[in-house]
Amino acid sequence: MTGLTTATLRYYEKEQLLPAIERTEQRYRKYSDTDIEWIKMVQCLRMANVPIRSIREYILLLTQGGKTISQRRLMVQKYIDDLHSQMANLQKALALTEKKLEFYVKLLQSPSAQDLTYLEEWNLFKSKGDS
Repeated sequence: MTGLTTATLRYYEKEQLLPAIERTEQRYRKYSDTDIEWIKMVQCLRMANVPIRSIREYILLLTQGGKTISQRRLMVQKYIDDLHSQMANLQKALALTEKKLEFYVKLLQSPSAQDLTYLEEWNLFKSKGDS
């Protein structure tokens, strides 16, 4: 239901990122709809590259109720700021990679492309203003 492996779910439990999970008589974990939603929240934070210790801190605040809303709001704002920074870095990386691909497409049209050394190729790439 979550797409996570059992090892990941156990790790999240061990790291106290999940509430106590109910067990069957055979000691199998029995996840409720609330548990699944909680896991999805942790997944979302992990996809945002939020460190485990920060998620643990966030969850600790969350379990303390309304008195910690302002602290949690600040944490979420920092997560958003970090995501914007990551997105900007990814956009730069994507732009450079697309330029490199375009460079290779054009380079393959040259009969002498196969004879270039990596330094010659690098200098050619830099001279095109694509670095």
